[in-house]
Amino acid sequence: MKNVKYVLGIFLMIFMFSGYQVEAQVRRPLTKKVYVRKKTKRKIRKKRRRVRRRTLASLPAGTRALVHRNVSYYPIGGLYYISSRGNYIRAFPPRGFRIRMLPRTAIRLMVRGIAYHYADGVFYQQVGEEYEITTPPLGAVVPEIPKDALEFDLDGLTTYELNEALYRAIEDGFEVIDYIEDE
Repeated sequence: MKNVKYVLGIFLMIFMFSGYQVEAQVRRPLTKKVYVRKKTKRKIRKKRRRVRRRTLASLPAGTRALVHRNVSYYPIGGLYYISSRGNYIRAFPPRGFRIRMLPRTAIRLMVRGIAYHYADGVFYQQVGEEYEITTPPLGAVVPEIPKDALEFDLDGLTTYELNEALYRAIEDGFEVIDYIEDE
């Protein structure tokens, strides 16, 4: 019995002190990250500035939706909002959208003999008793554009992009100089 205690003790000592030499080998799959830099040709360079987006957590009481092509637009104070993830984000209604009353901030403009109404980056043209949202006419001069317009540097000329139209600053306000078209 004496020898069994010694043998068991030696066996335990060997077992306890030999454990530091044994390591588990785990094979991990080899993955390699490849970063590809794509060069894009752009003639418009954005200035680095934060664009303030107008969002609402809830709608004012009594706001009714105007539906156009299965999208609900909520007009509030001349601006239009759409629902997104529980909030309401400012959006521009599409061309062809019709309303019965103009926003209170709308002003009348004459461009090449055609009457337009302008309010907060949106151009309206009267069709019967309704007002239809149209493309901004080239050469139209508006007194001001909303603060959320993106500022660009276009061939050394400071321009502003708003509602798929490019504006440049002049003495009397801002002039529509071009459109941005989808490719």
